[in-house]
Amino acid sequence: MEITIIGSGTCVPSLRRAAPAIMVDTGAHKFLLDSGPGTLRQMLHAGITINDIDTIVYSHFHADHTADLVPFIFALKYSPGAIRTKNISIIGPPGLKEFYRCLTLAYGRWIVPEHFTINWIESAGGSITCGSATVKTAPTMHAESSMATRIELESGQAVVYSGDSEYCANLVELGRNADLLILECAFPEEMKSIGHLTPSLAGRIARESRCKKLLLTHFYPPCDESDLLTPLRKEFSGAVILAEDLMKICI
Repeated sequence: MEITIIGSGTCVPSLRRAAPAIMVDTGAHKFLLDSGPGTLRQMLHAGITINDIDTIVYSHFHADHTADLVPFIFALKYSPGAIRTKNISIIGPPGLKEFYRCLTLAYGRWIVPEHFTINWIESAGGSITCGSATVKTAPTMHAESSMATRIELESGQAVVYSGDSEYCANLVELGRNADLLILECAFPEEMKSIGHLTPSLAGRIARESRCKKLLLTHFYPPCDESDLLTPLRKEFSGAVILAEDLMKICI
C-alpha cells in the first residue's frame, strides 16, 4: 500500500499545510480519506486526478474535512473530455445521506450525477468490502457523528485513520497491530483542546494498539513551533513520522 498525505493541516489557511486529505492506494483500489478545502488542486500536485479515486471516506462532516465534496462531484460531472462514467462509493458516519441531501438543496442538479452512480454508505461500526480491501469503521469522540477507519488487505496489511478524536478505546481497538496508524495531533501538549489529541495521547493510543508505525497529522500552526516528540516518547518508543504535505509512505 502507498499512502499520500495530500493535506496535513486544518481549517487555518497555511502556506505549509493544506486542509485534511489522505490517499490510500492498495494497488487495486484508491481511497480518499476526507477532502478539505483545496484538496482537488493539491491532489494534482501529488499526481492524482479525481477520476483515479474509487472510494471516498469521510470521518465527520466538519467543513475542513468535507469542503471539496461539492467541487469533487461537480468536476466529475462537467470536466470536458474526462466526464466520469465509473461508479464511486462514498462512506461516512450516520447522517451522510442527509448531509448530501442538504447540499443538493443549495446546489441542485449541479451535484447530481448523470453518467455515474454514487453509492452512499453510512457506517460507524461496520465492515465494508471495497475490491480486495475491507473497510472497518468505529465511532470516535469528536463530533455528534464521527468515525475512524481501518483499511485492511487480504494479506493482513492495514492502515488506520483516526479522523478527529479524543483518546478512546475504539481507536485503540481499530488500530490494533496496524502497519500504519494515522492519528490527528491538532495541538501541542500544553494546548489540549476538547475533541482532539495531544502528542502524549497519540503516543498512548499507539502504545496500547501495538501499531508498527505512527504518523501524526492535522497540525494547527502552534504544532509547527512546538516539540511534539518529547511528550509522545514518554508513551511510545516505536517509529514515528510527522506528516508533511505530499509525503508518501509505503507499507
